[in-house]
Amino acid sequence: MAALPFDLPGTVLEWIRGVFAEVNHRAAATLSRIPTTFETTLDHGLIAHLAEFGAPFKFQSEWIVTLDTHYLGGGRYWGNWEVADIGILVVFRKRGAIIGTKIALLQSKRLYPDELEVPSDRHAVDYRVGFGRLLTSDSEYQSHVKPRQFTFTRDSRYRALEYKEDQYEAILKYTVDHGIPVHYLLYHPLDIPFSTMLPATAASRPDDGNLCVGCRILNSTTLDAKAKAAKLKKAANPTFVQLAGADTLAPDFWSLEHFVADLVIGCKEGHRAGTNPLEDEGLFLVFNRRGGPISAAISITIDSPNGV
Repeated sequence: MAALPFDLPGTVLEWIRGVFAEVNHRAAATLSRIPTTFETTLDHGLIAHLAEFGAPFKFQSEWIVTLDTHYLGGGRYWGNWEVADIGILVVFRKRGAIIGTKIALLQSKRLYPDELEVPSDRHAVDYRVGFGRLLTSDSEYQSHVKPRQFTFTRDSRYRALEYKEDQYEAILKYTVDHGIPVHYLLYHPLDIPFSTMLPATAASRPDDGNLCVGCRILNSTTLDAKAKAAKLKKAANPTFVQLAGADTLAPDFWSLEHFVADLVIGCKEGHRAGTNPLEDEGLFLVFNRRGGPISAAISITIDSPNGV
């Protein structure tokens, strides 16, 4: 669909925008407080917060919005990684009947503080070790609680985002092969520059800080163009400034809430899909195959009482 199938009341759209703004702030506050947070943990937090709204919400205008989430776990569509970590499905209904859908795919990557020079996340060995990884040796524990400062700057890098490597190329190819764009969900602290210490101070509440950067969305083809303009070498990690812009945040470096409420629901980004996954290859490929490209899904159903 090139445009919304009906005019959306401002109160409905603002409510959806507000929900995702809360998600954005919470994720950014988590990374601000714990700069070593895993990407998967940030994804879990995003899904968990949205799950708090997992029921139909009815407005005075009789419109109904239903948010639903489903965590699949790592299907590992491409072996050790996914083409996209989170899929968003927007369902437009008229008096309960589906009249259209939109799809958006998000590949999660986090900005690393300058002090962490290699990507760190859960690896296959962590799954084999299981709960044993929680009982560390004395020396490992002492190293873990040693006071350390972590700093995010405009030159900090997305350490798990490797230019022209297998995952990077597979994402671009997936978009071409299936006509379904993949966007990067880039996690950042509340603001940049930002500095924090570990062990964290128990009384510290970065959740109260203003959100200036936080979760940002960048189209994979746009990211590729920016990486080329920066003349990155293969396997190099782009910096914040190379993707976000030199002086102010670039207009294509979208906040999470703007991307969802204004661009996906507003039918400016994402993939237009059909109403029946058995008849729409793109819809079936993303949401109806356990071995599909995502590990978690979010649905946003917007039901018009009259369709006007």
